[in-house]
Amino acid sequence: MRFSLAALLTCSLGMACFAGDSESELDAAELSQLDERDVNDLPQASDDDGELADSAEGENDAVLDEEVDGDEPEEVEEEIAEFVFSPHECVHTIDGKRPRITKETQRQTKRIIAHVAKRMKVSASFRKLLMLVALRESSYQQGLIHRLSPDLKGSEHAWRKMHSRYEGNPHADDPDKWQTYGLFGMNSNYFTLLWDRKADPRVLCDPVVDVLLYKRAAERVLRKLNGTIRCKDENGEWYDYKSEPTWTNVHRAVSGGKLCPSRHEERAAIMRKYFTKRATRINLDPSERVTSKMLGTEPDQSLDGETWASQEEMVMGLWAEIDEAEAELAAKEAEKNAKREKSDED
Repeated sequence: MRFSLAALLTCSLGMACFAGDSESELDAAELSQLDERDVNDLPQASDDDGELADSAEGENDAVLDEEVDGDEPEEVEEEIAEFVFSPHECVHTIDGKRPRITKETQRQTKRIIAHVAKRMKVSASFRKLLMLVALRESSYQQGLIHRLSPDLKGSEHAWRKMHSRYEGNPHADDPDKWQTYGLFGMNSNYFTLLWDRKADPRVLCDPVVDVLLYKRAAERVLRKLNGTIRCKDENGEWYDYKSEPTWTNVHRAVSGGKLCPSRHEERAAIMRKYFTKRATRINLDPSERVTSKMLGTEPDQSLDGETWASQEEMVMGLWAEIDEAEAELAAKEAEKNAKREKSDED
């Protein structure tokens, strides 16, 4: 079951916490290596949150009566189906049992990330970062509601702070809906602003939306990292701060909302060490300088050249491409199995 949302264009985020040029993509061998390593490193599926690290428009086919005495046939108006935005829903409720994950569903999630990244023409490094964060935050499980204590408390605190920013949103006064969602563990109180101020925050359970929003957040962060950042010291005094636009700092700002130096440097150093270790394992240079070109561009038309007039049409169009690719993959796998069975019989 999916929920419907009105098709609206995106709005900008005015949050305080958000503010090598290479277009190359992972080649087949590199992707294969990344896939195998990530799958082998995945934790076993568990129902306990604590075990996770945290039809095309058809032409009117009515048959016209045969022409008589040269009379012109009556024109038949073409019916255009109303567009319905149907993002993928969360796979469980806040109190419900989370579905078990399998290696195949995890592989499917990686194919979804890879497809959206390819369509945006992001760099190999950014795609690696997307894969890394999705593994760390959700173990490649789509549609999660993050229920660890820090996530629940963080969502509740953010709702009290942010819900007034969603004036006119029919969901604004229901704190239970404003949780931390999706592949990248995004706090909906902040990230929904990057999608649509009047949207149902549960739109963040859709993995295609997740990738698009991570990119938008990274773009905002990058603009701030390339400028002067206003920070407060421990005495509450403002000062100017300059940082470097590296993957480490982009990740820290998008995932943690931190652009200024930490007041708890010992803990921050540990977190940097962990990120550096995970990034190095997949050949992502954490100190590589990030440029806007590396983050790619959201596609505005389908592979067939059909224009997408809104972000909602883009999401549904990308899902149509993904579904078609998955169907082709399943057909090839079925053909391969059929040949294998026939060979065994012979």
